[in-house]
Amino acid sequence: MRLVLDTNIFVFAFSDIPKPSCLELIEAIAALSPKVSIHIPRTILRETRRHLNPPQFKEFVLFIHEMAQTDEDIIVPFDTGIKYEQMGLKPADAMIGAYTEWIGADVLVSENRHFLSRQPNLPFKVLTAEKTLKLLKK
Repeated sequence: MRLVLDTNIFVFAFSDIPKPSCLELIEAIAALSPKVSIHIPRTILRETRRHLNPPQFKEFVLFIHEMAQTDEDIIVPFDTGIKYEQMGLKPADAMIGAYTEWIGADVLVSENRHFLSRQPNLPFKVLTAEKTLKLLKK
């Protein structure tokens, strides 16, 4: 299963007082690797760096170095990004949606991308950490 984890999942998992469902998801992904893979665009790396302090960011980097594939934003076809912007999304959100589609991810995991889940016919699911955990446990 291919997952794209939104910035907020990493921030909630690696903060000093982690959100349990986000931390559990990170731990479950580590336990299920390589059957479950994480893919991260540069946009999410930059956003995560802005929201974590240096020791937290170091822990995040060590995790993704072992568990994730990172990609530059420019690899996403321009037309795919435009499609998401035409849905009314802000550029960074459009980029994340386009990236998720482009890599063929099964799920975009986010605690605040609910507006994406209201878009009809997306080629991926948009789930919270808790719902993704339930999916992984099946």
